[in-house]
Amino acid sequence: MPIVSQATHAHHPVSLRGPSAQRPGAPALLVDLQVDDFVAALSAGLKGATWPRFGWPATLPFDQLASLGAPRALFQPIHRRFNLVLLDTCCALFGTPRLDPRKIESSGFVVRRWIGPNAHAGMPSAAELAHHAHWQAWQERDGEGLGWQGFNTAQQFDADPEPARRPQARTGNAVVDAALAARAPQAAAETTQQLYALAPEVCDHAQRTLLFGLVPCSEAQRLQRGAAVDYSAVHAPGADRDDFIAHLSPYLRRTAGARALPGAGGQFDASWLAEEDALAAEALDPNPGTDQLLRAQFTAFIRQLALEFGLGGEADGEALVPLLDELQLVTIVRSEFEVRFQAQGAGTFLLACARIVHDAAAPGVVIPDQLAAIPSGWIERFVDAALGVLEARSVEARTLEGRYDDDQSLFAIRAFVRVRGEPGCPTRLVWSEMTPLYAVAPWHASTGTPQARIALPSLNAASLKAMKPNVAFELPPELQNLLARNSPKAMLAGKAEKGSELGLGWICSFSIPIITICAFIVLNIVLHLLEIIFHWLPFVKICLPIPRKK
Repeated sequence: MPIVSQATHAHHPVSLRGPSAQRPGAPALLVDLQVDDFVAALSAGLKGATWPRFGWPATLPFDQLASLGAPRALFQPIHRRFNLVLLDTCCALFGTPRLDPRKIESSGFVVRRWIGPNAHAGMPSAAELAHHAHWQAWQERDGEGLGWQGFNTAQQFDADPEPARRPQARTGNAVVDAALAARAPQAAAETTQQLYALAPEVCDHAQRTLLFGLVPCSEAQRLQRGAAVDYSAVHAPGADRDDFIAHLSPYLRRTAGARALPGAGGQFDASWLAEEDALAAEALDPNPGTDQLLRAQFTAFIRQLALEFGLGGEADGEALVPLLDELQLVTIVRSEFEVRFQAQGAGTFLLACARIVHDAAAPGVVIPDQLAAIPSGWIERFVDAALGVLEARSVEARTLEGRYDDDQSLFAIRAFVRVRGEPGCPTRLVWSEMTPLYAVAPWHASTGTPQARIALPSLNAASLKAMKPNVAFELPPELQNLLARNSPKAMLAGKAEKGSELGLGWICSFSIPIITICAFIVLNIVLHLLEIIFHWLPFVKICLPIPRKK
């Protein structure tokens, strides 16, 4: 049933309605509009529809989001698709006469995020949709964004989005009321979107007071988060913590028996890193032997300590050294008369190895023979310490968060109208029901629309001469020296020498068409190289011949 305002005058209740037979109190969502002038298209479609005496036309001019079924993903403006919310405002009396537009003081809608039971398989029940604890609002306070915040009570769920418009508690004493208002914390405001009235001729044709708004599916304003990643779920026992432990190197998880180290007695140096890179590319040896695989696995272990946990490169990573020192490395010393086993903590050795990852010129380190079994309970303490390092690094890697960044989130719209009261009565807030749930498609989603065509110039002497430079790059001295001192072959071989920072800067001009041709050639090379792994050429590259007159 539509939500009716709790008005003091019974002869002027107001209702907001949509076309859904299952939930008539929910606005309509018109999705996937492919016209730039969507207002004109919407107006023309509504004027061309046949409106019954009661209710809505059998069909609306655009595709309507269904009330039932799995949530649908709405495309963003970057896809050249637009989505509209449409509703009717009427008096909730016999005959449901249209609401006089002059009685509307203001109107708008809010976008709320669903956090209730899993709804990807279908529409939640009406009771679940109406429960305040299943929703979050995008809020701000004093101009500072707060992000998605939940509702503690049903009163908050139905309150005016603007705190200044909410009824204030009154004691009857003006002095006390002023003191209470001064001490009360500043309430958060919910971000709203504007609703607009359609042209009078459209409303007259429909005999309705129709309001519409543009559904936001992207966010220009973003909030700065204190941490890039939230690791709170990994701290507690559960699936997230188990997954984190499973992703650790086997060298950190082996609890039974000692493990022989590859290359024992030799040195771990930068050549190990180059060898692992070659194996990862599957270019030099597509069928590596057991010794190569063990060396690559050990190098991956060192890389994880150095790059993921910052060992040897950041101050936060040094906090892991005492914990790693609890692991025992064993060196076997053989002589003519005896065999001795020398044990030492692994912290110093692993730290030296990690420094080589950060600086290939760092001195090599002798590899012991074995890594002893991981002590009982050690892995849990290591995970907690590693999470501390990751959380410190996550704060440094602050990110910007938008309302619709998570393509797995579900949203719904709730419209409101502020209706002017009768003489001597305050303005009344009237809420609609929630629209059907929807998702927001990521920017890379395909819409199936016709492709944009980019014509590349012909590669002949005449066209090349015509491609004059039309873009200039300003190179700082260190970059210019790097390019001047090293050949492309040396750079590809990883033997580039760093140039001096002293010298002259340069401005280099190029032709954008030439840059585009080079980028296209490199793209094709990369696609064919990665075809070995992904087998994706039939999907990412479709070439059709174009007949040309000679």
